[in-house]
Amino acid sequence: MVKSERIVRRTGSGIVCLATALSLSLSVSADAGLVSGRVNDAKGRFKPGDTFRVKDASGKVVKDAVKTDGSKGYSLFLPPGVYTVEFTDGRSVMIQSHPEPIRQDIQLK
Repeated sequence: MVKSERIVRRTGSGIVCLATALSLSLSVSADAGLVSGRVNDAKGRFKPGDTFRVKDASGKVVKDAVKTDGSKGYSLFLPPGVYTVEFTDGRSVMIQSHPEPIRQDIQLK
C-alpha cells in the first residue's frame, strides 16, 4: 500500500466517524427544546450568579449546578415536559419545555 492510499483511508474513516457522531448529536438535540430566560428577584431585578438544579416530573435531577450568567440568564436543552427549578436558597419554580425554543423568565418571590 502506498503512503497516499493510507492517508486517504484514514481520512475516509475519520469522515465516517465524524458524520456518525454528528448525526447522533443531532438526534439527541432534536428531541429537546431550548428553554431560556432571566432570573429576577422579588423586585424584578436580574440576578446573575444564581445556582439551581432542574428536576423532571419524577423528581430525578436532570441538570445540576446550573448558574445564571452575567447577561442572558439561563439556557437549557430539555425534552418536552414540566420541570422543577430548585435554587440553592430553597426556592423553587416550575418551567415547561416544548419542542420549539421558548423563553421563560423566572420571578423569585
